[in-house]
This record gives sequence, structure tokens and C-alpha cells, in this order.
Amino acid sequence: MTRSYRQVLLERDGQPLNQSQVQVLLRQALSQLQVYHDRQQVHGAVSLNTLHQVPHGCYLVPPTRTPTTGTPQQDVMALAQAAITLLTGYPPSPDWHWQAHCQIDAALVTLLEQMLAGRFDRAGQVLAVLVPEDLAPTEVTPMPTPMPPVAPSPTVPAVAPTTPSVSAPRVDRPTATSLPLILLGLGLGLGAVLASGGGLVWWLLWRDSEPQATRRETAATPTASAVTTPQVPVRGGGGQKVATAPASGLPETDGVQLVRSWLEAKKRVFAPPYDLDVAADFLTGPAWRDVSKPDGSVDWLRKNNTYYQYGNNRVGLKRVVKADASQLVLDLEIQEELNIYKNGRLRQRRNSRETYRFDLRLVGDTWKIYDRRSLN
Repeated sequence: MTRSYRQVLLERDGQPLNQSQVQVLLRQALSQLQVYHDRQQVHGAVSLNTLHQVPHGCYLVPPTRTPTTGTPQQDVMALAQAAITLLTGYPPSPDWHWQAHCQIDAALVTLLEQMLAGRFDRAGQVLAVLVPEDLAPTEVTPMPTPMPPVAPSPTVPAVAPTTPSVSAPRVDRPTATSLPLILLGLGLGLGAVLASGGGLVWWLLWRDSEPQATRRETAATPTASAVTTPQVPVRGGGGQKVATAPASGLPETDGVQLVRSWLEAKKRVFAPPYDLDVAADFLTGPAWRDVSKPDGSVDWLRKNNTYYQYGNNRVGLKRVVKADASQLVLDLEIQEELNIYKNGRLRQRRNSRETYRFDLRLVGDTWKIYDRRSLN
């Protein structure tokens, strides 16, 4: 009899698994995912619902239908989300620092962060990091993979070696007089290549030195004469106000204000009424998918009768990483109070002060949060 790890977590009343248990699950699930990825296929439905506990470990239930979209990289990312949920009792989300809520080695933290960020293209790459070469990668036999029948090779009768009657063709070797000429030609050719390569490298270094720095400084600092075109909706406590963005990009002050408004909007997204329409006003790309997808952070909160309660927050700009007409990347220091409730009871309380990198993108005529990751 098997049961899903979602059911296991519910039966434990949200109490997490330990590092050893999750490492075994990762090894076994990755070994089974490797079967798919080596066949140029994807699983497409990795979650706590398809990861099942069996007598000898973990079994990854095959998808009910052949996935039409998805990549092996997304399989690995989904497995990391499931592992972090089992380690902490809560799914990873853009709103809390999961590493502070589990006791695991720094190496496993780094590996899970890399998996979550999409740094691995397939399961075999993760196994090469997770499992030493002298250990078996899994205690569970992967799903049998049917192989197409291979026709037997025709038997070739043995032929006794015979002495050829015709001598091998003669190959002329360089003579003592031609060898110096060959070496001289090679030397002249190599010298020409090195000279032209050195000149190219010098020209690239000269071209990318001062002008590139000037271009970066110009892109990061909006000019006062820039024409204001896109409008950035910023929702705050007193209703909606509109900040205009110059054609050269979003001013850093408006980018900080967009993040501040998102921190306030989270109070309606990660607690009843779990308003995804509000989230859609602020998020796009990976940030939106993490919140809105099935088994994403909001869906998980609903299913587990859990919600986040946010208190006071402060946002401070540390530096501008990138700024152009359609993208603004900021390093922000965020102080935030967060209480986590499950079944109406307070389970965790924290007051954090962390640095995050926010990637803001222009979508149509509106700036939104494309991605966010911790720099701590």
C-alpha cells in the first residue's frame, strides 16, 4: 500500500521530515526522473501528490497523461519545491526565507536553491552532485523501460588471414631538405594567426573599456529630459496612483515603490480571500507562476487551511544592478514581520531583515515583478 507524501505531511499535522529522509527521497526520485530525461521525455507532474511513500522508500507515480508541455528542468524545479515543503512543512514562496526553518547542511541548501532556480537541465546532473560515485544512487528500482527489439546480427563466417598479393601503396615521407621548408611555413602561419588574434583582443579591450562603462552609467541614470510614456500602476492603502516611467526605463524610486505596494498587496494574496487578481496586477513570469500554478504557494495555503499574516515592513534600496527601457534590477533590503497560521493557530513568528534581488519587467505599458530571490 502506498500513500502520497502530501497525505504523509497532513497526517503529521504539518511536522516536517528530517534531512536524511528527504535526501533518500531526492536520490530515489531523481533516479526515476533520469529514466524519463535519458529518453528525451518529461514527467510533467512532479509534486507531493505523485511522490508516494512505499515500503522501501519513494516511488514517482507516472503521469496520468502524456505531458504536452514542460521540460526536464521544470521536473527538477518541481522536485526541489516538494523537497523544501517536506523539510519545512510549507512550500517555498517569494515571501519567506525557507532556509531558516529547517536544520540541514549548507551543501543541501545550496543544491536545493540551484534546483529551484533552474540551474540543472536534467535529473542526472543533480544526481552527479547529490550522490558520491562510490554509492548507489537509489534503493528503489526505477520503472521498467520497454526497449525496442533488436534484430540479431548476421553471423559472419571467419576468414583466415591471407597474405595480400599486391603491396600496400607507397607513402612519400618528407625528405631532409623539405622538412625545414614545412616547419618554416607552419611558423609563419602560426605567427600571423597570433598577431591577428592579439590585435583583435587589444581592439575588443579598447572598445569595451570606457565607452561601455559610460553606457552602463547612462542606462542606470534616467535623464531629466526623457519623455514619459509607460505608466506604472502602484496600488497602495489609499487607492491606486499612477507613476510615469521615462522612455529610458523605470526610475529606481518607482521600482522601490512598486515593491512596497506589493508587500502591502500580499496581505490579500496569501490570506483569505487569497486574491490572485491582485497578484496578477503585480507579478509576471516566474514570480506569477510560483504563486498561481496548481500546488503553488496560494493553492497550497488554501488546501492546508494556512495563511500568512504580515505586519510592518520597510524597503531600502542598496544598489541598481541593471536599468534599461524594459528591465530594472534592484537589490533591496527588506524588513518584514510575518506570522504563519495553520488551522487558526499561530505556528511560526518571525521578524526578518534580508536582502533580495528584484527583477522588474515592462509588460505592455505596465511594470511588474518578474522574479525575486534572496541574496543572503
